[in-house]
Amino acid sequence: MTTLPKILLVDDEPNLLNGLRRQLRRDFEVVTAVGAANGLFSLKDGPFEVIVSDFLMPGINGAEFLAAVRKSAPDATRMLLTGHTNLADAASTVNDGGIFRMLLKPVDQETMTAALRDCVAQYRLVTGQRELLEQTLHGSVKALMDVLALANPAAFARASRMRRTAAAVLDRVPAADRWAVELAVMMSQLGAVSLPPAVTDKLSAGGPLTEAEQRMLDEVPDVAERLIAGIPRLTVVTDAIRGSRAGTGEDVPYGARLLRLVRDYDLLVEGGATAEIACLTLQAREGWYDPALLAALTVEVRDDSFGAVTAVALQELGIGMVLAAGVHSGSGTLLVHEGQEVTPSLLSRLQNFASLDDGVAEPLMVRTVGADVTVAELSAIAR
Repeated sequence: MTTLPKILLVDDEPNLLNGLRRQLRRDFEVVTAVGAANGLFSLKDGPFEVIVSDFLMPGINGAEFLAAVRKSAPDATRMLLTGHTNLADAASTVNDGGIFRMLLKPVDQETMTAALRDCVAQYRLVTGQRELLEQTLHGSVKALMDVLALANPAAFARASRMRRTAAAVLDRVPAADRWAVELAVMMSQLGAVSLPPAVTDKLSAGGPLTEAEQRMLDEVPDVAERLIAGIPRLTVVTDAIRGSRAGTGEDVPYGARLLRLVRDYDLLVEGGATAEIACLTLQAREGWYDPALLAALTVEVRDDSFGAVTAVALQELGIGMVLAAGVHSGSGTLLVHEGQEVTPSLLSRLQNFASLDDGVAEPLMVRTVGADVTVAELSAIAR
């Protein structure tokens, strides 16, 4: 059964709304609201593909109502019914409310139905394009991160740790485009695919780097930026990665300031410093970091909100847990790096290792943050 397009009609005349509902109910799922206040309250019954409002209503007029709708339900296509004929006022009304259609009253049923169908088509065009872009974006990011996990597991583990640290800071100091900031932190390590294994090993061990090796490390953001540049809608991400080498002023993007902080914090911890010593070291670098972000990180570390370390058996390992120590085979071969978040694919990978003669050394040391599915449950689902 085909679902009818859902529309909201708003007017201060109940009889008019009842008449419109009778005329349109064969082609649309019609919800009506008497007056602008009730119209705003009715948005909870959405989402609506089209929202239609009369212009002359007491209190908030139709143009003001649709301008408010634009903020609360930005995807809905907006249409205004009016007896207003002043072209200058009409242009202002259309622009302020982001109105797709404006019909002059009185409107016959055929014209009204045709206009509503155009509005529905516009809604589906806009939302369809956005869904396609979001799916493309999600797929592209996932593919790149999967490549990083295969090519440089240590860098992938670092990216996962940095994202969790950033998320903890953002819980205390919110950002408008949080998704983009977290993505910038995670994807900043993509450039590590260019690092030779010896340099990666030195970084993991906290060893000193030669000048040539340091140059390679300094170029990691440039490589990451080039890899991301071809993906649409990631300008905010590339700006954050590029700006992370700048200072802490207001002209530096928020994401860049946070990325610089969590990257340097992670390098200190990876090099062997405790979380507390790492924060003290960052505090000693006067003027290097955004004070509000550094304060939030320091409080987070002091509160130990990253989760307590627990020993678990492989069958108890769950998605969302964070490895507090590397996972080794029975003979001591490193299978998964410390700091990596447990994902469905990692659970399956460890289960495969466990089935081999060498097995997996247990128990595993984890931070139990947000775990929801264990290896045993995953096996049951697979069967």
